[in-house]
Amino acid sequence: MNLGVQYYRAPFPDPKHWEEDFRRIRSSGLNTVQLWISWGWVEASPDRFVYDDYDRLVDLAGKYRLGVVLSTIAEIQPNWIHRVIPNCELVDNCGNKIHSVARHEHHFGLTPGGCTDHPEVWKRMVRFLETTGRRYAGAGHLRGWDVWNELRWNVHANAPVCYCPHTIAAFRDWLRGKFGSLEGLNEAWKRRYDSWEDVDPGREHDLPYTEMIAFEEFITHRADEHGARRYQVLKAIDPDHPVTAHAANPCPLMGGAPTEFAINRGNDWALAEALDGIGCSSFPQWGKIDDADFGMRIDMVRSAARDKTIWLSELQGGRASIANEIFDNVEPESQQRWLWNGVGSGAGTILFWCWRDEVFGRESAGFGLNGADGLAEKRLAAMRISGELLQEHAELFDHYRPMTPEVGLYFSPRSYYLGWAQEGNARRMSNGLTGYARALTRRSIPCRFIESDRTEALANCRILFLPRVPVLSPAEEETLTRFVEQGGTLFCESETGAFTPEGFYRYPEERFLTRFGMTEIGRRPLQDEILVCRFRGREYRLRGSQWLTPMEGAAPGELLTEQSFGAGKVICFCGYLGNAYRANPDSDFETLLEDLTADAGVRPEIAVEAPRPDPKRFLYLKFGRSKEHDLAFVFFPAGWERAELRLSERLARSGRIVELFSGREITPGADGMLTVTPGKFRIALLAFGA
Repeated sequence: MNLGVQYYRAPFPDPKHWEEDFRRIRSSGLNTVQLWISWGWVEASPDRFVYDDYDRLVDLAGKYRLGVVLSTIAEIQPNWIHRVIPNCELVDNCGNKIHSVARHEHHFGLTPGGCTDHPEVWKRMVRFLETTGRRYAGAGHLRGWDVWNELRWNVHANAPVCYCPHTIAAFRDWLRGKFGSLEGLNEAWKRRYDSWEDVDPGREHDLPYTEMIAFEEFITHRADEHGARRYQVLKAIDPDHPVTAHAANPCPLMGGAPTEFAINRGNDWALAEALDGIGCSSFPQWGKIDDADFGMRIDMVRSAARDKTIWLSELQGGRASIANEIFDNVEPESQQRWLWNGVGSGAGTILFWCWRDEVFGRESAGFGLNGADGLAEKRLAAMRISGELLQEHAELFDHYRPMTPEVGLYFSPRSYYLGWAQEGNARRMSNGLTGYARALTRRSIPCRFIESDRTEALANCRILFLPRVPVLSPAEEETLTRFVEQGGTLFCESETGAFTPEGFYRYPEERFLTRFGMTEIGRRPLQDEILVCRFRGREYRLRGSQWLTPMEGAAPGELLTEQSFGAGKVICFCGYLGNAYRANPDSDFETLLEDLTADAGVRPEIAVEAPRPDPKRFLYLKFGRSKEHDLAFVFFPAGWERAELRLSERLARSGRIVELFSGREITPGADGMLTVTPGKFRIALLAFGA
């Protein structure tokens, strides 16, 4: 387990602090330091690489028995890039060259720099990666490489990019590969282009969707390919250490903005396929991310990584600070809950940002795990407790893997592309998806995210939710049909598959659901704030969002339609429950999801019987296996001192159950119920068969 902290973003901290800082990092229970190696810093003069500061830091880490993670920050380009490579600038959607500047939190170098589709920019970036890799690959305490920080490539562009000649040429080549010929493109797009030179990328939302959706998909593909190419460069030099990347947010949360396309920094699922793993940054106190949202985002990363490495690469160390704005404190207990949530989700590397308070730019006076906010000593004491426990039970935690969920949430990038083409962002799609994820998390129902083109995990799912999926391809429709035929339960919302991947609207009778005997009659305005819905004789009072699309032949007021098909069934709600819940949470929606999963045959090995969630609090549970042992991570909210957990027959008979923080043994009742109280940090860590 790599438990570490980001230390160096050149040229800070000052060298006078290094030795004592590394000694304290080691004594605080951490075992790893992360160092940013910025291209703009080490090659400040063309063809001259200077690593003297990094050499000393790597040596110091070895002296204090600290592992090293090296982040190759190739996206901070040298200040000479545009002088040495003329006309390499990124170009915005209006044809203007982007002027590169120093990044707002980085002392030296340029961003966004030259476009990596320019062959000379890429050639020089490769040389930086190769030179760095050769220098440090042999370090005995190297733990791995973070080859791309937060998947950043267009910071400070301040407009949609890139529309330079090199990228447009790459876009047209990608289209040729996808459609085979100009005739094939014309047939799919219902166009009459005469030449590939006439095929222009989409440039703004609210114009015809087709070219815009295609260009968004290409930009995602371009980022995926770029990440894979960085990986290949480093892996060829260092095949022995993991090479990963991490995003600022998991890609299902990347709905875009007026200056950024949806999922423009890459698809985590595609990146994880090409790299040794994937991760994300998380600043819970700064971003007001509670246990439910934090657990949800880590589940997204775990779903994308599948059986590969999961890194939490920037977990908030100390209080955030942006210019003159001060944010809430990072309390030791909260921070340790994030750490153990990561462990319970299967993360093998957790790196806090950062050790000292920042001293440059807008982040000055913030983020230090050992920062000057009055809580540093308490945070470090808490970190020491967790670090010692991880070390004491290293074998147990190193082999731990979370359980395989039987509940799936469908993530549809094509729906996000449509959303951005329509409105300049895909928040409706992202909020619809995360509404379901948050509700399931609050009820401790394990779930995994199923990316629409990588559906192998469906083999382990009993129920699949399709929150806000207006776009379905023919291949997706066939996959989902097989899932139902083979016994799965499919839960859909309004206008599922109402658009083709090219952005063309389908009439209700032409859509996916008609093969199950379901046809919507069209959009109807919401008349009531509360919608009464019935399922298996139970009544639920739910909120709707945007509109309703009743089914043909449904009784007046009937909101939920169910049809058997093959060995499975399809259930459709004629509105948008996830969006409504995200805006106004309600317990009836959570209960409906709980009942739907139970009806589909989901029987978790461990479940929360009591206390039940209230609007502000819930008991959060993670569960998995480590060789012959089972592990449960139980997170208690403030004010709750006791929980009743229902165990499967196998777990109830597994032998000794030990709470690892306290070492106390717990015995289940004859009915399989286990009474648990919180240990350190309001967490109970349960080892079954210990």
